[in-house]
Order: sequence, then C-alpha cells, then structure tokens
Amino acid sequence: MPQISVLYPEQDRCEMEIPKGGLLIGRDTFCDLKLSDEFVSAKHCRIFYENESFFIEDQGSTNGTFIDGTEIGKKSILKPGQSIQIGITVLKIS
Repeated sequence: MPQISVLYPEQDRCEMEIPKGGLLIGRDTFCDLKLSDEFVSAKHCRIFYENESFFIEDQGSTNGTFIDGTEIGKKSILKPGQSIQIGITVLKIS
C-alpha cells in the first residue's frame, strides 16, 4: 500500500498508510485526516483505491486541491513522489 507523508507547517512530519477503503481529508472531526488550516474545507478531498490505482478527488472545496502545483479537477490519479497541497499543508505520496 502507498503511504502518505503529511508535512504540517511548523510541525513534525507524520506518515500513514492509505487504506484501500479510502481516506477523507478535511477540517471536520469525522475526517480520517483532520487539518486545522483555515483554507481547508470541512470535507476537502478524498483519496481512494479503484481499478488497482490510487486517486484523489476534490469534494467541492472552496480553495481547491493541487498536485505538484496544478489544481486538480474532480478526480486525478496519484503516483508515488507527487505532492498534494491542501491549504498550507503539503502531503507527499510514497
């Protein structure tokens, strides 16, 4: 399973495995990965496994989700080495 490294601004790095069932990222308490950044929507984006690949899907966030500096549309494939920016938080896929 791929892993995601969370690089919180001014905090330590955190690593977690992306489960096959998916990972919901946002500011709300029900999210699997909670980010307190004011630029992160309550339900910001979702990473999930489909057809033997991992994808990221923006959930209608206000400020967008970016892969390697480019804003994604609704659904984009994720590859090892890519950076995801959500607000001021950067996630790295390994």
